[in-house]
Amino acid sequence: MIMKKLNIAGQVLKAMVFAGLLAGCQNQDLVSPTDSATATISDQNAKTNAELKLVKDGATTLQYIKSGRFTGYLSKVSETAYYTVYSYDDSTGELWITSKKYGKASDALVKEVKYQISNKRCIKSIDVTNNRTSEYKYNETGRLDEINELCGGLAQKKVFKYDYISDADAERLSDITISNSAGAFQRVNFFYTVGGQPPKEDKYFLNPENSGFDKYLTIFGKFSDVLVQRAQITPLPYTNQSKPFFQYYYGLDYNGYINSVTREYYPLGYGYNAGKQSSYNLVKFSTQWSGI
Repeated sequence: MIMKKLNIAGQVLKAMVFAGLLAGCQNQDLVSPTDSATATISDQNAKTNAELKLVKDGATTLQYIKSGRFTGYLSKVSETAYYTVYSYDDSTGELWITSKKYGKASDALVKEVKYQISNKRCIKSIDVTNNRTSEYKYNETGRLDEINELCGGLAQKKVFKYDYISDADAERLSDITISNSAGAFQRVNFFYTVGGQPPKEDKYFLNPENSGFDKYLTIFGKFSDVLVQRAQITPLPYTNQSKPFFQYYYGLDYNGYINSVTREYYPLGYGYNAGKQSSYNLVKFSTQWSGI
C-alpha cells in the first residue's frame, strides 16, 4: 500500500512538473511575438540611424527628422546668415513639403516655398514669397525635362538637356536653357571632365549648384552619375559676351565620398583671372546625424 501511494505521488509530481514546463513554454510563446516586434523595431531604428547623411558642407550644417514616418528627411539647414526649416504633410493623400527660410539676425521669414510630390518627384512648386508657380515635367526615363513658371503675368521656361554616356549607361545633364516671352536669354552648361581630369563618381547625390534648385532637397530626379567639374553661364543671344564659369575640385575619402570642395569663380570667363574668387570647404558625412 505504501509503495502504491509513493508511485501515485511520484506520478502526480511528474504531472505537475510537466504542467509547469508546458505553462512556461506557453508563456514564452506569448511573450516572444512582443519581444520579436521590439527587436524588429530596434533593428529598423538601428538601420535608419546608421544611414549615412551629409551633416556639414563648409559653414552649412544639416539636420534630419529623427523619428516617425518621415525619419531621415531633411529638417533644417543652417547657413552663416540664414537657416531653413522643412515640414512635411501628406494628410490630403499627397505629400507636400514646405521650405521656410529665415534670417538669423531677426528670425524674419525671407522665403517660403511649397512643393507637391508625386512618385518621389516634385510636380509643382509654389513660391509663396514671390508669387511664382512652377510646373515640372519629366521624360520617359524619369529625368526632369522642363519647368514652366508663372509669376504674375510673366511666364518663363527652363528646358533640360541630357547627354547619354554609353560607356557608363548613364544620362548626364548637359545644359539648362532659360527663356521668356522674348526668347532664350541664358544657358547653363555642365561639364564632368575638365583639363584631363577623369569623371568622379557621385556617391551622394545633391542638386548641382547653378541649377536653380535647393541644393539639399533632392526631389527633382537625379541629374548625373558623376560630379560636376565646371558650370558655365552663357548669355543669349550670344554676341561675344563674357561667359562666367565655376570650377570645382573635389577631395574624396577612402570610400569615394567628398570630404572637401575647392570652388573657383571666374566672372570674366576663360583666360581671365580678374575678379577670380576662391573658396575651400570641408564636407562631412556621418551616421550619427542630429535632428528633431
